[in-house]
Amino acid sequence: MDSKDYLHQLFGCQGRKAIVTGASSGLGAAMARVLASAGADLLVVARRQERLAALVAELAACEGSVHAHPADLADPAALVGIADRARSTLGGCDILVANAGTADRVRLEEMPEENFDAVVDLNLKVQWQLAKALFPLLRDSTAGRVVNIASIYGLGASVINGLGAYTISKHGLIGLTRSQAAEWAKHGITANAIAPGYFPTELTESALENDNMNTRLRAFTPQDRFGRPEELGPALLFLASPASSYVNGTVIPVDGGWTAW
Repeated sequence: MDSKDYLHQLFGCQGRKAIVTGASSGLGAAMARVLASAGADLLVVARRQERLAALVAELAACEGSVHAHPADLADPAALVGIADRARSTLGGCDILVANAGTADRVRLEEMPEENFDAVVDLNLKVQWQLAKALFPLLRDSTAGRVVNIASIYGLGASVINGLGAYTISKHGLIGLTRSQAAEWAKHGITANAIAPGYFPTELTESALENDNMNTRLRAFTPQDRFGRPEELGPALLFLASPASSYVNGTVIPVDGGWTAW
């Protein structure tokens, strides 16, 4: 076997059926590009239909097919709809990349309960509900992969005041990941999480464009820069591919050394 075939067997996703949520921009779109380039057939999910259509057009030349599915994950009926669409369009689901999330920068002592609930619901409760809806398909895969996109703030407190609810939700998401790993391993499903540091996305735009905040955040990053979206791809491809068949319940920080302090 030559080296190309060896790497193909380890990291290729040909014929694998994947769902990526929050795929209309930023890290979600970058992760969709990685999986489609590796040969997976994708269902890309987000609220903004025009962004999804542009992504589908962009990835038309990739080996894997890409299908748009506009949906608001805050709507419980949408979660069942995603599972139904995966079944009818892809023929199943082997890989779930749970990337959709939100943040609301309000200090804990000032945050209204409804704002707290909205952050925790989308970042944690909905991720459980979506994986639950897709569980029969992941089980039928016999090599199912759940990749939850957490955060460095799932491993420690935020260095920015006002991200308490987000931090709490991401800690919970890592707990969900480990629980999925323990309970679903007997069904051939692995569950792992990626904990990104700061990458330029719509969610981080206001912080990164503020000179004082930018300087503060880079001070916590040994590499003294923010990540590029494509730098998240290798970790995702590893966790989604056959190479990670015995990796279960782990969290991989991709953070320029942030969590090394």
